Amino acid sequence: MAVDLDGFEQAEDELEQWLVDQAEAGVPEIVLVGLLRDYADDIEHLGYVPRMWGHSDR
Repeated sequence: MAVDLDGFEQAEDELEQWLVDQAEAGVPEIVLVGLLRDYADDIEHLGYVPRMWGHSDR
């Protein structure tokens, strides 16, 4: 499977901007780090990124 580097960079930029927006809105960095770790753990456990997130997936 070919990797779309432009898409990867765009996704990275959008995630970074979302994190900055959340931090500027007052969300503590420790909360953001915990959120990212939880999602990373879920993805690692499942072996893929779910196309929908729900309580049954978490």
